Amino acid sequence: MIRFFSLFLALLVSSSTFAASAYKVEQKFGSKVCKDIITYLAVYKDKIYVLEQGGTVRVFDTKTGAATGEFNAELKNTTAIAISPAGEIYVFSTITKRVPKIINNRKYFLNTFEGVACTIFDLAGKKIRSLKLSDPKSVTAARIINGKLLVADQYQHALFILDSKTGEKIGIKRGFRLCCGLFDFCEGPNQTYAVANLGAFNVQQFTLEGKLIQSFGKRGRSLTEFHGCCNPVSLGYLPDGGLVTVEKDPTRVKIYDPTYQTAQQIEGLEELVKGCSYIPVAINDQGQIFLAASTKKYIVKCVPK
Repeated sequence: MIRFFSLFLALLVSSSTFAASAYKVEQKFGSKVCKDIITYLAVYKDKIYVLEQGGTVRVFDTKTGAATGEFNAELKNTTAIAISPAGEIYVFSTITKRVPKIINNRKYFLNTFEGVACTIFDLAGKKIRSLKLSDPKSVTAARIINGKLLVADQYQHALFILDSKTGEKIGIKRGFRLCCGLFDFCEGPNQTYAVANLGAFNVQQFTLEGKLIQSFGKRGRSLTEFHGCCNPVSLGYLPDGGLVTVEKDPTRVKIYDPTYQTAQQIEGLEELVKGCSYIPVAINDQGQIFLAASTKKYIVKCVPK
């Protein structure tokens, strides 16, 4: 299958001209509204939902960047949100516990992962119900694809596929090379998902059954490679099939064409984070890209040139 897909791509490249889309920074917003570290972004229609670590979900208009609402999920250490096609907002909290440990006769306190809490809200921020997830121990990213809830568990280095109604496990995908406590994935074309396999410096795309469709990328400094200690940290597909990849330290956001043969960097982006930190990204149906400067507490909007 992989060989066939590579041949197919080669034929596409030889018979057609593909070029990565060019983007520019349009505006940044939220700096006077967001109060806590931004841990995740999600878009739904003409709104972007910004999750803060302390449990607040803030809502902004994607056209103007104006704040239109907010609600508190009443959860601690909130790490991800996912929005269903019907407009149900799944808010995830990674539950940790500080436990003492003796190392070389010295006492330390370490955070252990106890599990995941999930509460579902409507678009107005009214609680609908709670969802029990028994298998994941942490959640760093979440998506609802074809009625299935996918969550990335960095602690177990696994991506879980769950029933979005019951939370029961349907499948699991392991074998990722992760680093720096980061683990992101996105929905791909035709009911697939793509993983930012940052420790391996590549992107992998899978079917919902866990079959590898394709993989690309390697460590390096060129535009089509991934730099630093581990990258990319996040990613997302554009409506035209192009792929957005986000690298940290220094910040580098690139647009790949649908065959991943060419890429363009978004110029004019300032440094969004320092060190090994996550950069949340969300993309709407118009192909507008939203990036969070998590500790600086604002969002950058990028649009096609």
